[in-house]
Amino acid sequence: MRASGRTARGWRAAAVGCAVLVCVAGYGLFRSLPAGDVDPFGALTGALGALAGGAGLVVSARQYQRERRTGAKSTLARAVRTHEDRQYRNLLGPRKASVPVRFHLSAPPGGPEDSATATHEWPEITDRFLALPGPARRLAILGGPGSGKSLLAKELTLALASRQEENVREVPVLLSLSSWTGFPLYEKPENEAFHTAFRDWLVHETSRTYGQPPALVTDVLDGAPADVVLVLDGLDELDPGGDAGTPLARPRARALLRYLADNPACPGDVVLTCRTTVYEEFGGTAPLAGGARAELLPVPPDAALAHLRARSAWADHGRTERWDAVLEEIRTAPSSPVARQLLTPWRLTMTANAYHVRSEDGGHWHRDPAELVTRWGREALLDRYHREVVESGGPHRSPQASWDLLTPGERLRDAEASPVAEDMSGEAEEYLLSLYVPSVVAGHPVRRHRYPADRVARWLTLLATHRQRDDLTAPPTPGDLAEHRASLAPHQLWPLGGRRLVRTLHGSIATLIALAVTGLLVFTVHAPGDVLLGFPLIVSSVIAAVLAWSDRPDIDPSSRVGRTGRTLGIPDRTIIAVSLASAGVVWGGLYGMVVAGSVVEARPPDLPPIVWAATAAGALLGVPLLRNWSVETYTTVKGAAPGLRHRIFLVCAALRGRLPLRLGRFLDWAHQGGLLRVDGSAYRFRHDEFEQYLWRAHRRPRVLAVCLAAAESAYRAGTEVTEVTEVTEDTDGQAAADRMLTGVATLAEHRPDLSAACPAGTVAAAEETSEALRTWAAQLASGATGSRLVFHRDRATHALRRFRASAERRA
Repeated sequence: MRASGRTARGWRAAAVGCAVLVCVAGYGLFRSLPAGDVDPFGALTGALGALAGGAGLVVSARQYQRERRTGAKSTLARAVRTHEDRQYRNLLGPRKASVPVRFHLSAPPGGPEDSATATHEWPEITDRFLALPGPARRLAILGGPGSGKSLLAKELTLALASRQEENVREVPVLLSLSSWTGFPLYEKPENEAFHTAFRDWLVHETSRTYGQPPALVTDVLDGAPADVVLVLDGLDELDPGGDAGTPLARPRARALLRYLADNPACPGDVVLTCRTTVYEEFGGTAPLAGGARAELLPVPPDAALAHLRARSAWADHGRTERWDAVLEEIRTAPSSPVARQLLTPWRLTMTANAYHVRSEDGGHWHRDPAELVTRWGREALLDRYHREVVESGGPHRSPQASWDLLTPGERLRDAEASPVAEDMSGEAEEYLLSLYVPSVVAGHPVRRHRYPADRVARWLTLLATHRQRDDLTAPPTPGDLAEHRASLAPHQLWPLGGRRLVRTLHGSIATLIALAVTGLLVFTVHAPGDVLLGFPLIVSSVIAAVLAWSDRPDIDPSSRVGRTGRTLGIPDRTIIAVSLASAGVVWGGLYGMVVAGSVVEARPPDLPPIVWAATAAGALLGVPLLRNWSVETYTTVKGAAPGLRHRIFLVCAALRGRLPLRLGRFLDWAHQGGLLRVDGSAYRFRHDEFEQYLWRAHRRPRVLAVCLAAAESAYRAGTEVTEVTEVTEDTDGQAAADRMLTGVATLAEHRPDLSAACPAGTVAAAEETSEALRTWAAQLASGATGSRLVFHRDRATHALRRFRASAERRA
């Protein structure tokens, strides 16, 4: 009500001001012109006509504003439905195949207890949410990685947006919390300043995500508290890498939960998605105050096979026999490495994509699902477990005699509970991830042959390495980079073209332009008035040169900040863009006119054509110096300095073979195929596991090469002495032990990088090798000889062999 009152007073003041101006102008016109030159009656009629036209324009504008406010909810709901439906189709894949996501709903504190055994299918999430007790409905969607949290949040958002047209009041807004920068310094979540900061972020992200003017979003938020359902995706992505178990860890996530619990101005209906392990470490019975819990459940084997068969049925004329081997494996060994890959919707989607690719001639399938059973089925698990654990005397081993006495079922249970099964499950996952890009490219809905699969994988891998950490004063550790997520905002990708190269070229070009603009005016124009006419263009060129040398990821944040609202139905951002471009034309044209006029010594109105040509050239120069839009992607790179740097980056990256020259077209193509998704004005990878796989695949070869070289060097140093001491004791074991400990120290130094880039099985093999080498070196230093050294040598030999084999499988 206060906002509408201020608007009404503003319109009344504007109307009174226009009336006063018309009266003053009419009075001045009558007094200044000689009698008889103007018909008083005609002048009065014209003035009244102008006043009536202005009043009609004001009335039309006010009516437009009133209608816009009335239909703001419907407009925003339509925008949400259109945007989320596009993202939803990318997630579900061809034919919108139903993904078997199930959840268990726990009642909020104080509410009716739900049955402990009751489960619900994912389409029921909307009815279950609307049935929660009010007035403020809160729901936390919890699960593990890839369990379908984002999918369930999108299903809820899309369903609520569709129901809005059925006179349901709620308008959902789905936002990613990865863009939430935090809270005002020293402000408590209960304070008004915190609410203001969160509301500003909410308006900005909603406007940017759904393409609606901020004023319309503000109108919806200014309505009743029950008008908006705030769906916040990724609470665990706030402060990545922190340990939620400590009181001071994850400060942004904790502050947001406190704000939703204690701030009286916070939104009412809220849905949060978060990993279960992170959510439970925040403490309390309900970290989201008053919130129910939707616990996502593993996909049942029968549902997983039904989904795979359904995908295969429509793609292969109803034939599904190719999945029989996988079905039999899941029935007989539901905990085998293969079965573990079908427990979550994301991995189920990977499997379906990987084995629904036709050969080049289209006559047969390119891959057979039976290879999963052959490589990572129960028989392969038993064989590797017996070879690596039982026979070689590895950790978690059973004595050979006991192993021979076990029944087949007991052997399988021992193998499934061992680290070997985890290692094989990780191998199967990485194999499916390696097939994800080729399978998506082969089945792309639009122009599948535009980009080769190997180039797409190489470009996406480079994009996955772009993990800028501006909040760290020291160089980021591998663990920090591993936990952080790549935000592919186009205006921040320029370091991928070569940070120093792009920055140097941009700064040099902008500096040369500033020097040329300043030099032409200083050395050709001498009249003070003419210098003042060209001075604004000099200021603009100098500011652009200063920004060009900046090393920040976003070199001009002000270019993404504009007024939020409309004037006479026109967005204020559009008015600002047009006005700045017009100012560039005016000042650039004046600059060209005064410079050329001073050179040829001509003054208005007798200006030769060369001066007018220079005026046009100056006008063209002034536009990019003041305002420049580079609309190349689904999102926008705007601003003079970011636009020029983005173009320089594209050229540098293309010439160095890193990225395509038409990067925006490639990003949009990857988004259409489901490799990327859109959060606001930035791209993100389809899934965290996919992004992590690309990042690990980029870093892993170098890390493994260094660690293997260090382990083998230490092993050779110990072997030389041990083989000699079998014959004689007259050998310096301390020197060999020192050389071995040098290799062990190298392994310890690269331990964080190894943990970040390699699966747990490879890391465990490296730690076992390091421990065996360290013990062997200690024995050498103590002067031990004979069978004791041979025992430690054999132990290190087996450990190094396992480490090498694990590294080769991951290469």
